[in-house]
Amino acid sequence: MDNEQTEKPPERPIDRALQFLYGRINYERQPTGRGLYPFRLARMRRLLRELGDPDTHYVVVHIGGTKGKGSTSTMVAAMLTAGGLRTGLYTSPHLNHLGERFRVDGVACGDEELVDRVAAVREATERMEQDGKGSATFFELTTAVALLHFQRSGCQTAVLEVGLGGRLDSTNVCHPRVSAITSVGLDHQHILGDTVAEIAAEKAGILKPGVPAISGVADGPAREVIEAQAHHVGAPVWRIGRDFEVQCHAVQCHALDKPSPNEPFSSEPWGTTFDYRSHVSESPDRLGWRIPLEGEHQGRNAGVALAIIDALAASGGPVVSLADQRRGLSEVVCDARTERFDLRPTVLLDAAHNTDSIAALCDVIRRRRGSQPVAIVFGTSHDKDAAAQLFQLIEATEHLILTRFHENPRWRDPAEMAAIVEGYVANHPANQRVTVEQKTLPTEALQRAQQAVGPDGLVVVCGSFFLAAELRPLLLASPAVASPT
Repeated sequence: MDNEQTEKPPERPIDRALQFLYGRINYERQPTGRGLYPFRLARMRRLLRELGDPDTHYVVVHIGGTKGKGSTSTMVAAMLTAGGLRTGLYTSPHLNHLGERFRVDGVACGDEELVDRVAAVREATERMEQDGKGSATFFELTTAVALLHFQRSGCQTAVLEVGLGGRLDSTNVCHPRVSAITSVGLDHQHILGDTVAEIAAEKAGILKPGVPAISGVADGPAREVIEAQAHHVGAPVWRIGRDFEVQCHAVQCHALDKPSPNEPFSSEPWGTTFDYRSHVSESPDRLGWRIPLEGEHQGRNAGVALAIIDALAASGGPVVSLADQRRGLSEVVCDARTERFDLRPTVLLDAAHNTDSIAALCDVIRRRRGSQPVAIVFGTSHDKDAAAQLFQLIEATEHLILTRFHENPRWRDPAEMAAIVEGYVANHPANQRVTVEQKTLPTEALQRAQQAVGPDGLVVVCGSFFLAAELRPLLLASPAVASPT
């Protein structure tokens, strides 16, 4: 009887597929110093040849950037799907299931499909490695899985989000119809470079000869680097602020006009309204369009996405009607991007994890909070600039609860972050109003934040995809978590 009780359940095909992938070197879990990342494109190209070049069977849109590339990729894919085109979307990292990285018409890759794709990629990988081409990494394998999945699913178009940088990213073996760089900021400096110009050079590595390049970078050294590289390879550039414009409408919400401590945050209208005008395409202006994502940065991302759609049509690619563009944007869903949970208190879940994305999140908090108290739950990776993020967050809250995630070894010690905050507050007396606490478990941090602000307040969870991944299932499934006693 004891033997029967301790017997392990039989291993499922999906378990074996995931073991194969996660058994490879995974730089999402093992950050190291610059120069030690053996990124090469030759191995990726060989792997795709072994698979029959699946990426040549559909029109590709390639999107990179420091901030906004995931949201922009999702918006472009949503518009293409709304236009009747079977569309693949490859993003990373995933929140809870690997299949989330590989979506077709918004639907994540299922276990049965994933097993089939991984089996084919595994066979191709073993043939390649027998020829002495070296071991493929986790991200190379998942990129191959994505491209194969889109082919076998009959996709007509595919939107590929760059994983890291651009020049040597595994996705950069594709031959896109349009390329885009949403933004450039300081992130992943230990790999990409210490300055914005150096990082821009890596991101501009995705630009291809004759392929329209959409740039969300309006000025500064990053713009100069991107446009110099575009000129070098012969890629025509559509730049925000020159070739197309995006203007977001001022937020009109009750909490800002007439703050009421009895009015819960969640009752306010949500989303962003914007105007888009193009000066280089024949498409009409899009005025007063709305997306269900909050923040001026999301309105800007929508503008870049519309420029991509315009460039596709102008280059002889797929054409999406204005009605389908508007419908696709109005229905877009981006998990963990200022994602609102209408609980009591309201919870905002955001995967912001660098200085620029935290700044955008803080802007949303300031615009939307009204008179409600705010508590922020923050946890980040040890390779991120925690100080720069924390200094911004302190200005936007009364309660800061520092925590860590547990499913990835890159977590930053909450005690170390608390020391950073204490040093900052000591030199900025106005911020002594902020209470700072530490909780090892994210669930405890969330519950403490909810208790701190009460049922009509606002809780913001941010700092990492990994933290969002650990807390999002609880927010989705358990109202009890959102209503502590």
